[in-house]
Amino acid sequence: MEMYIYEHCPFCARVRYVAASLGIQIKETVVDYDDNTTINKFIGTKMVPLLIKEDGEPMAESGDIIQYLLSLKNHPTAAPATANTLDWQSRAFPLLQAIGYPRWANLSLKEFLKPESKALWREKKHTQTLNFERLLEQTGEIVSYLNPLILEAEKYLCFKDGVSQLPLIDQAIYFSILRGFYSEDSVQWPIQLDTWMQNQSTHLPLSLLK
Repeated sequence: MEMYIYEHCPFCARVRYVAASLGIQIKETVVDYDDNTTINKFIGTKMVPLLIKEDGEPMAESGDIIQYLLSLKNHPTAAPATANTLDWQSRAFPLLQAIGYPRWANLSLKEFLKPESKALWREKKHTQTLNFERLLEQTGEIVSYLNPLILEAEKYLCFKDGVSQLPLIDQAIYFSILRGFYSEDSVQWPIQLDTWMQNQSTHLPLSLLK
């Protein structure tokens, strides 16, 4: 199987987290951010992640892909993520945009290697609300809202001997969002959570965004 992804994408990351945790081998292809052809030829629109199954059938939507991967391993079908996880995600995602959008295109991510890709990212993501320069100026304030959410994540992940006791889908959601906050050095990471993130990143492997 092959999957088309962006390295920065949290929805791609949670699928990759599940696949790696289940031991499912998938060839990953990072698409240029300005590439409007590769994915469109399969589904007529630009959307990642996009899984090409072994029979050649394309599958989009991260939730559907995760359910399919679980079925391949006869893993119990994932129930919706826990209420705590979904509530945390809804509060963390705007902060992920505020931290990540002005920074990710400046990292060494494959989708942003071309100047045209960086320019298109700014064209699509830089808005009156998500003004990159203003967000960078407000880093201290944004991080002050973020740090308590990171402490919450450590609590909700329910670590025992360094291992999260949450279902796989919940772990994938936390990891996929938290990895994006590593792009700002002033974010404060509690030791137990940071150790888990670093260990998962190395073991899976699935890089943190920094």
